[in-house]
Amino acid sequence: MSTGAVIAIVVAVLVVIAVVVVWSMYGGTPGTGRLKHRFGPEYDRVLARHEGDTKATDKELADRVKRYGDLDRRPLSEADRAQYAQRWQAVQAQFVEDPAGALGAADRLVGQVAANRGFPEAGSPEHFDALSVHHGTRLQGYRRAHALAEHASAGGEGATEDLRQSLIGARELFDELTGADGGTSAVARPAQVPDTPEPTAEPREPAATAGPARTAESAEPVEPAAGDDDVREADRGHHTLGGRFAALTGSTRKSDDPGRGEA
Repeated sequence: MSTGAVIAIVVAVLVVIAVVVVWSMYGGTPGTGRLKHRFGPEYDRVLARHEGDTKATDKELADRVKRYGDLDRRPLSEADRAQYAQRWQAVQAQFVEDPAGALGAADRLVGQVAANRGFPEAGSPEHFDALSVHHGTRLQGYRRAHALAEHASAGGEGATEDLRQSLIGARELFDELTGADGGTSAVARPAQVPDTPEPTAEPREPAATAGPARTAESAEPVEPAAGDDDVREADRGHHTLGGRFAALTGSTRKSDDPGRGEA
């Protein structure tokens, strides 16, 4: 066999191997590593439910990808996005007085946003499965909020801090669904009190300086107050600084301090 034929066979084998590798990574059943990366905490939750069986876990999650990976996710309009943002602000305000009620409202709101985006309705057995395929890393907080909201609606009680943390987790998925900025928004704590602004200091009159009285000619000119007809009339008759000062104060200057005599 010639050298050229050997080289051609080797190249063909390498091409086949490369095709098989690419197909296994992108076209075949996703492996454990890719599923863990895609589903995040959801992978661990399913693994625990299958008692550590990675094959069963991989099969279930791979089936979800096949069913919901091509889900048509509808974009939100700007009007819808603004409306949802306002409703979430109302939920956070409600949390201060009614944590359990606010968590229930948040649970319903996230479900409505998801349905508007094209996911199965909340309450459907497919609701969380479909969300896990596209929002697996943010789904756990919403799962927890949903479970606590159902517990509270059935008459159960929960610690306020647990409710707050669940509300924060639900907010993370809410932000992803609405396309909001990525940072986690802080939920108002029940005991949060806005800072009280410091009172503005009142302007103080300049202190009177002791010393010889100033003459009318050396005094600073005083502009007449707006709307003072008498002052404006007197001002028109006096063009010098002394005449203007005399028109305002008279021939002698009175002190602002009633305890002092004439200057």
